[in-house]
Amino acid sequence: MKKKLLLIVEAMGGGVRRHVVDLINGLDKSQFTITLLYGKRRADASFLAQIQALEKEAQLIGSDNLVRELSPKQDYAALKEIKNVIREVQPDIVHCHSSKAGVLGRLAAKQMHIKKIFYTPHAYSFQAPEFSASKKAVFVAIERWMSRHATTMTFNVSKGERQCALENRLDKPEKFQVIYNGVPDIPLPSKDEARKCLNLPIDVPVVGTTVRLNEQKDPFTFIKIAKNVIQSCPNTQFLYIGSGPLFEPMQKYIQEHQLDKNVHLCGYCEDAELLIPAFDVFLLTSLYEGFPYALLEALRAGVPIVATDTVGNNEIVLPGQSGELFKVGDVEDGARAVLNMLNNPIEKGKITQFYRDHFSLEPMIDTIQDNYLVKEGHDLCSF
Repeated sequence: MKKKLLLIVEAMGGGVRRHVVDLINGLDKSQFTITLLYGKRRADASFLAQIQALEKEAQLIGSDNLVRELSPKQDYAALKEIKNVIREVQPDIVHCHSSKAGVLGRLAAKQMHIKKIFYTPHAYSFQAPEFSASKKAVFVAIERWMSRHATTMTFNVSKGERQCALENRLDKPEKFQVIYNGVPDIPLPSKDEARKCLNLPIDVPVVGTTVRLNEQKDPFTFIKIAKNVIQSCPNTQFLYIGSGPLFEPMQKYIQEHQLDKNVHLCGYCEDAELLIPAFDVFLLTSLYEGFPYALLEALRAGVPIVATDTVGNNEIVLPGQSGELFKVGDVEDGARAVLNMLNNPIEKGKITQFYRDHFSLEPMIDTIQDNYLVKEGHDLCSF
């Protein structure tokens, strides 16, 4: 008999969306029927474009109540809605993704006596640097209670994320399993073909990224590194492929500093992963991460990476193997690393082999599926 799986996601965008969509498409449909309950407010353009195709693989339920902001009224309504969906679907397994759905979804599943409750944080909320120490303490306490009382197993997307959970004493070590994100090995265009799509000459250095323009990704450090590199290498082109709330402030900064001939904001592109082969270096300036898909796509394309030394990034970017790390917010060190990668590139074949050995999609799907099918899961623990 097929197992009924309920996936619960508030932030249906970016890497979380990618992960969940890959699960829906990749799980064995002879063993699972899948329902997805997702927050409408943060569903990105890529997800919206895939809805029709996804409806052939799973039942999709959009929610107006699942939102990022803390709102007692709306959160209570979301909790009730989740419980109603559980009552209707009668799932054997509930798998919650990211912080808000992780709290409300696990609590509802616990109250509805679901025996298998899984959680993927995609970076814990208390890892974000913008929160005060007191807020982080509250988030840690919530995660600790949820793990001990309403979680069968947490899937961490990196070793660093798991270590963070253990350092904050969320639960016993055996309740946390590292399952790296993975991406499928797909045909990619050549560098020449990708540059033609972007109207770029083949003979100039190109540094690019394919992430959202938001605070977490720290795009202003990207521009400042660009400004620094251009002083040493004036023909270098910098491409930022992605959209987000900082697009207009970034555009203004570029114009004010007369960088528009070298730095280009390309906006959202659904097939951004197919443009990465145009890059000589992939630059990621994030303040914090879970386990970013953009870097895995860079590895797959054989493009060396320069990225901030954060949890997740530092398990993908290995010196001499796939790229170079620099300290968060350190513009001079970031520029030095970019120039080093441009002048001393890592062999493409070495990078793509590193991807195939560690970050292909199939192991991710298979490991999660195996956990779903374990007959005797961990007991839900008490203090």
